[in-house]
Amino acid sequence: MEEKKANVLLFIVLTILMIVAIVIVIINPNKTENITEIYLENMEEIKEDKQQSNEDQYLTNKEEEQRNSMQIGGMFCKYGDKVVFYEESNETLYYYDFNNNVTNKIAKLTSGAYKIYFDGEYVYYIPYYYRGKGIYKTDLQGNVTNICKEASLQLWITENKIYFVKQIGFDDFNQNPQGTICVMDKDGNDIKEIAKNIKNNFYIQNNKIFYTTQDRKMYQINIDGTNQKNITDGRKFVVELTDKYLIYIDYANQEAKHIYNLETNEDKIIGYFGEIKNYQGKIYLNVRKKSEDGSIEEEFTLFEIIENANVKEIGQIANFGTDIKYITNNVVYLYNQQEGIYTIGLNNKIKEKDEKYENCKFFIGGNAYKIDISDIDNIKVEKIEL
Repeated sequence: MEEKKANVLLFIVLTILMIVAIVIVIINPNKTENITEIYLENMEEIKEDKQQSNEDQYLTNKEEEQRNSMQIGGMFCKYGDKVVFYEESNETLYYYDFNNNVTNKIAKLTSGAYKIYFDGEYVYYIPYYYRGKGIYKTDLQGNVTNICKEASLQLWITENKIYFVKQIGFDDFNQNPQGTICVMDKDGNDIKEIAKNIKNNFYIQNNKIFYTTQDRKMYQINIDGTNQKNITDGRKFVVELTDKYLIYIDYANQEAKHIYNLETNEDKIIGYFGEIKNYQGKIYLNVRKKSEDGSIEEEFTLFEIIENANVKEIGQIANFGTDIKYITNNVVYLYNQQEGIYTIGLNNKIKEKDEKYENCKFFIGGNAYKIDISDIDNIKVEKIEL
């Protein structure tokens, strides 16, 4: 949508330049050669800027896809031109290749899949806790191997390692990782313990792991288990992380969303309750602000974290009951049960409805994806560019 507007703007700029050139030529024919050169130079610069912008966007989308596939996990993972997804209705793992537009069945998972991860070559999955324990690995031909006997609820895949939580017990209500952070080779060998008694999801950035322990202390530690540092105490859990800052939730204070500057140690509250989203390298928070009288507003306000842990307020976009599905090119894609999927422009706040986005279940890398399972033996995958 925004890309089309950019193309229209480019056309307008080039048209104006051409008109200016024609007018100057009429007034002073001797300037024809110079004006033509200037016009061609400007046109070439605009083309180069657009090409660079497209290349930067491609890299951003690729990074987002790999982050979701290897570190976040879920039911749908994309790596390059390859997609793997898990269909719960028949507990089967599928592979889709955009090069040949064919969906293939990889394997039926006897214990189901709680989460799947994908590094472009192998799928790693963890089963539902009460149906099976362990970490499994399968190639795209369906050769499944149990690479670790330990139960786990979170994996973090890197180029040559798997970081995971060796689960101790299970919290039915929260269903969060709790136990010991470990690392192993991608074939399951050389398991090493890094940190014990963790309470929630961990995050890795710049060779450091950030996590909270059972005794309510938030730490960072080197990935080799050395140099543990206490960041803060309380019922506080990391939910997003960059080179410069982390965002955490304080469950003891109305789910306050804090942004903590890793360079200056500045700690400030953005809002309360709500959710955190990470799209194309940008982090957004849709939270309830505190009013001047100290009360917490009922309406939700969308914020974007910009450079150096600063916060930009966007406005009221989505309240309780409406899910933010994706944000790209200054357009937010939302869903609620009454209206389905619709969009709002972040610059003009105009609300629009487009039927082509209906039944889009997954949003990633600047695209939306529909998976048609009406014929379970011939599943269709459709990509829609946003």
